[in-house]
Amino acid sequence: MLAKITLDFETRSEADLRKVGAWAYSEDPTTEVVCLAWGIGTEDILTWTPLLPEASRDPLDKLFALIEQGHPVEAHNVAFEFSVWRNVCEPRYGFPPVPEDQWEDTMATAAYYAMPMALDRLARALRYESKDPEGGRLISKYSKLNLKTAKRDIPLEDLEKFIAYCVKDVEIEQSMSDYLGPLPERELPYFQLDQTINRRGIFLDIEGIKAATHVVDARSEELAEEFRALTGLSPTQRDKVMQWVQDQGVELLDLTADTIDETLEADDSLREALAAGERLNTAPLSAAVRRALEVRREISKASTKKLDAMARQRGRDGRARYQTRYHGAVTGRNTGAGFQPLNLTRNWEDVDPEQLVRDIRYGDPRWLDVVYGDAMEAVSKASRHWIMAAEGNRILAADFTSVEAIILACLAGEEWKVQAFKRKEKIYERTADKIYKLPTGTVTKATHPAERQDGKTCELAFGYQGALGAWLKFDKSGRHSDEAIIEMCKSWRAEHGMIVNLWYGLNDAAIEAVSYGREVGYRDIGFEMVDEWLTMILPNGKRLWYFDPMIKWGMPRWHDPKEKEDCAAGTCSCREQPRLTYMAQKEGQWKRVSTYGGKLTENATQATSREVLMPAMLAAERRGYPIVLTVYDEIVAEVPEGQGSLKEFIEIMTQPYEKWYADWPISADGWEGKRYKK
Repeated sequence: MLAKITLDFETRSEADLRKVGAWAYSEDPTTEVVCLAWGIGTEDILTWTPLLPEASRDPLDKLFALIEQGHPVEAHNVAFEFSVWRNVCEPRYGFPPVPEDQWEDTMATAAYYAMPMALDRLARALRYESKDPEGGRLISKYSKLNLKTAKRDIPLEDLEKFIAYCVKDVEIEQSMSDYLGPLPERELPYFQLDQTINRRGIFLDIEGIKAATHVVDARSEELAEEFRALTGLSPTQRDKVMQWVQDQGVELLDLTADTIDETLEADDSLREALAAGERLNTAPLSAAVRRALEVRREISKASTKKLDAMARQRGRDGRARYQTRYHGAVTGRNTGAGFQPLNLTRNWEDVDPEQLVRDIRYGDPRWLDVVYGDAMEAVSKASRHWIMAAEGNRILAADFTSVEAIILACLAGEEWKVQAFKRKEKIYERTADKIYKLPTGTVTKATHPAERQDGKTCELAFGYQGALGAWLKFDKSGRHSDEAIIEMCKSWRAEHGMIVNLWYGLNDAAIEAVSYGREVGYRDIGFEMVDEWLTMILPNGKRLWYFDPMIKWGMPRWHDPKEKEDCAAGTCSCREQPRLTYMAQKEGQWKRVSTYGGKLTENATQATSREVLMPAMLAAERRGYPIVLTVYDEIVAEVPEGQGSLKEFIEIMTQPYEKWYADWPISADGWEGKRYKK
């Protein structure tokens, strides 16, 4: 096996890397290399800088020779190094191309093992020497030319420090690579496909994005003028606005959308009570205060952040690259990057995307109010439609139908549900029949819409050991009392005994594996300690990784002295129990977190779903369906007109590529068109 070349660039540019992303940054004409450092094995790390004309190119010649011999080229966050090499070094400095499948990524390996992805945080988590803080000062001073304080000329002394910082990064990357090792052989095709998709990019409708931005800006100014007329203040004067609201006799904790929503909902309830003739001690909001809060909420919705991000991330050819991150979740699923294409608002199902785009392109928010009721809602609903096929192409998209529910039932052995899926029964209706103890086939969307909705909420809320709190996240209608929801939860669990067993079986198996250091399994899921990780072994052998696991004793999750009287009084049946904890990147911090059977079941289900998806993606690529995006269980391809078919695309997705899920009732549904939708 050929030794890896580990390399790192330091650059400078007037483009803001955080805002525009690696590809657009590398295409900016002001972007240039400050220095390059690279090393192979235990040899000395070599450097080169184009800022010193007399600098020898001997290190580069040696590097190019090794690349030509086929040595893998490794970087941390390969999107950046690949982009700089391709768009800066090749045209400007005469670097030879590096074959795309020759690149490797220590950040991808860190993600695979559920470790922090940022190099400095990864080094600290593994208790290695972290990055030199001097580098941050140099980057702020010389690399970020968009800042007014940036310096254009780098004195020799600081250039030498820059080079030393770059060398240090290579040393850390080599250490991380040695510790983590390469990606497992079975993962390499998936990583390489991910890179192919990200380098292909997503085509964006820039004219539509500009029109939508104009609509939002126009509406924002209208709202700001109305707000000033009501309050005498600018909506951005947060502290003064808070004081104005307080002067009107209204107490608010903050001006977030959630707080304003709650305040307006409470006011609605007061007004309904007054209309019903009830006597109240609290008066409703004045018309001025209510409207001011409504306007403030509308202004917060009228944001161009997502549209601006799309426009900035777009490359010269109209495509935004590197918008997803390989293995970003512990389950192996990708996460969003750039303008976050995985988190776009769901579009209207009954509105033609082309019609909505045409209406937005008029640029008139009042026209959108007339046609759609609210201009800002119309712009929000169009957010997926700015992703489109380039000229001469069309989008084919399909996603697996109810795949998490199917896989959960199959993993648990919930046979009645597996058979229901095989018979293509409507699962929300079937669940409603069961929890309401009705004959099979009673509940339909037409005859029992409320019961069907409850069946749907049960499926969404209870599958991973959720209860009242989980229900309330999905159902804010207030149709049911807490007691009624708890009874539905009990009923759902009674009908899903094998899934309940899976929760407790996985929890006990994981704790036993950590406690006794041996491999333990429950049904088709195993647990085993490997070095410093607890691993979950999926049906196909793929592992999930939980770093530095520990067993701690504590009260169960449902023990709640603040909300439950018996827990507060100490008369509840709650008792301390062992809990699995491990280190994870949560809320921007590397910290110890705890887990439980329901969460382990969710991890297993979603990870297994990914293992069904990935072979289908490889097959689609081989069959000539160029993938541009995956969103959880959905594959989006951009295909030349006249090539392929939706029928074939769905057939490719639903083939059982591995024996372990050949009998599972996996199906898919799809569509084709010019613009992306959901």
